[in-house]
Amino acid sequence: MAEVKGVNGVVKIAPTGDSAGPVALLHVTSFSLEETTETIDVTSMGDTSRAILATFKGFSGTVDGYWDIQDAMLGHDSDSTGAGADSAADIVGTTPQVVAGDTIDFELYPNGTSSTYYSGSAIVTSISRSASFDGAVEYSIAFEGTGDLTYAA
Repeated sequence: MAEVKGVNGVVKIAPTGDSAGPVALLHVTSFSLEETTETIDVTSMGDTSRAILATFKGFSGTVDGYWDIQDAMLGHDSDSTGAGADSAADIVGTTPQVVAGDTIDFELYPNGTSSTYYSGSAIVTSISRSASFDGAVEYSIAFEGTGDLTYAA
């Protein structure tokens, strides 16, 4: 068997149309991707078995990880210098580049960036952040696909 360890996974996202293209999210702990299709029941009287037709394809997913103020897509720091207090070289408090409602381009790599991957365009349906006194701040992004999901080798 050719099992793959999830530890090498990579998630890249960017607002659709960003000239730099998707960049890796920091501290990803998991992602999921579900492909779906809608169906129509065309069973007629007299049939002895159901007849089903596939119609629209779709996909959705989630990305989870540890939140980092310097993350290019989800953070609130406009540079990568010394996160913490505001200063001339460290502008904390900026709006993240990706927020709920945005359309993003994404790439999901199950086994590192030199492996096959899934890509497409999606609408961010939610971004949540959670914190507890005894743990790291975590984030979760949910998205719904728009257009086709592609698979590249």
